[in-house]
Amino acid sequence: MTVLNDAHPVCRFDLPPHEAEVSAARRKVVAIAVEWGMPAHGDLVDTLRLVVSELVTNAVRHAGVLTPAIAVTVRGTAEGALQVGVHDRHPFCPKALVETVDDDSGRGLLIVKTLVAEAGGYAGIQPDATGGKTVWVCLPLR
Repeated sequence: MTVLNDAHPVCRFDLPPHEAEVSAARRKVVAIAVEWGMPAHGDLVDTLRLVVSELVTNAVRHAGVLTPAIAVTVRGTAEGALQVGVHDRHPFCPKALVETVDDDSGRGLLIVKTLVAEAGGYAGIQPDATGGKTVWVCLPLR
C-alpha cells in the first residue's frame, strides 16, 4: 500500500483479479477509513464494507480476464469525505448506476448507488484514456 499525499491522504494498492482478494481489499479499505476518522462500527462502515465488496467483486468477475491487477485507490477529500475507486482494464462501462429495480440482474451497482446516497455520498464511473475505467464512490467520513 502506498500513501501518495499527506495534505489530502491517498492510498493505493493493487491486487490480483481473484475472488479470494475481495475480503483483503475490504479489510484494507476499512482499516484506512477508520484510521482517517470513520467510526469503526455502525451503518457507515457497514455501507463501506458492502460497497468495496461489490466494486472489487465486479472488477474480478467482469474484467479480471483483461486486468492483470485491480487497482484500489482511497482518498481523503478537502470536504472531509472518503473516495474509493476500483480500476480495471476492461473498456465496458456498466450502465448499472442508472438501471432500475425492475431489471432482472446487474442490480449490484444500483444497490451501491442507493446505499451511498442514503449515507450522504455519491458514485460514478470514470473511463480512462487507456481503455479501462474506475468505478468510484464518495462517502462522508462521519
